[in-house]
Amino acid sequence: MDPIRLKYPIILIHGMGAPSQIGPLEYFYDLPKRLRAAGNQVFIANVAPWHTIDHRAKQLKAQIEKRFPEGKVNLVGHSLGGLDARYLASCLGFHERIASITTIGTPNRGSMLGDVLLGLVPDLAFNTADRVFQLLGSSIRAFHQVTHRHSKEVLNSQLPNMSGIAYFSATSAIPNPVRKHSVPIFWVSHPLIHHHEGDNDGFVSVQSATWGDHICTYAGDHYAQIGQLYGSTRGMNHMAFHEEIFAHLKKAGM
Repeated sequence: MDPIRLKYPIILIHGMGAPSQIGPLEYFYDLPKRLRAAGNQVFIANVAPWHTIDHRAKQLKAQIEKRFPEGKVNLVGHSLGGLDARYLASCLGFHERIASITTIGTPNRGSMLGDVLLGLVPDLAFNTADRVFQLLGSSIRAFHQVTHRHSKEVLNSQLPNMSGIAYFSATSAIPNPVRKHSVPIFWVSHPLIHHHEGDNDGFVSVQSATWGDHICTYAGDHYAQIGQLYGSTRGMNHMAFHEEIFAHLKKAGM
């Protein structure tokens, strides 16, 4: 990544399925180090990996206020992290502190995988499983929050774009042959989503991930967007992907 320094600090927000760091492995593979080398102030949020958007957004707010008590920040959220950022802006009275929100591979308009999961799992079983997760300090209600129905009927009326915040998005789509360009978990989900919504990263369609000023769509799967696994991205140059994103933010005065 070429040295690209933004005006405001960068807050990186991870998705639902993993914390910000597991041992020596960072969720955003090699990205924070490169951003800091360019002179950026970078904070990696660490919110509950399996929990609801509202719960995670409240944690995010507390962490940002502790690290940066004043001044504007740039929020960059991957997957569910993008919805955390939008919730923080729209529902928690934090919009005046936010210069920009960039969602990467985020189900802004819902995910078919949420629809499929809730369609396959009876309500009783889902509620029982969620009670177990709650005993462990987590929740699987986020799967309900990213269904198409919830996104259309609740979430996107609840999370309007806020005045004074610049909204951006970026995503990727798995190219053919799918087995060469994605991890096995996406070999089944990709064609299912493609049949109903077109190009997708294995979790989220390009259509759903597009929000605000759309910066780019690269060829790769959902995990390649963050340089996983362990820097192996099945053909996608994730550093070029992020370089384009942050260059765009810099040009926009962020």
